[in-house]
Amino acid sequence: MNGIKTSNNSESQGKKAKNKVRLNVSIYGRESALYIGKDVMRVLGAPKDVCLKVSPRMDSFVIMPCDEYNVLSFHVPDDFMLNSHRMMRVRSKSFVTGLLAMNDLETGHTYKISGTYSEKNNAVIFNMSDIRRYR
Repeated sequence: MNGIKTSNNSESQGKKAKNKVRLNVSIYGRESALYIGKDVMRVLGAPKDVCLKVSPRMDSFVIMPCDEYNVLSFHVPDDFMLNSHRMMRVRSKSFVTGLLAMNDLETGHTYKISGTYSEKNNAVIFNMSDIRRYR
């Protein structure tokens, strides 16, 4: 992840130091929603819109910047990066239930998955084999 820097300096004393970028998505089966972490948006360059693209076998998906007219594009809230209380939630029953079902996961649970940034494609890739259920 060239160009992405984190720091642990005196300005962060008293606050939890961020030593690494967390490219996380939470999948809430009951809500049919994905919650996309701020670090995912940060590495993508804080785009106005993002797309979800899934592999044909539904064993991975990517989040990448796009324009608002793309299939499965979602608008990022204007103050998402500035407001610590703002969350990026994507609701799509067909996407969430299909993704969970194709990976033998129950729709009544909540899951967390960490991704990998592809600088070449400016996308964050999430492999479903890395998914973990919240307890």
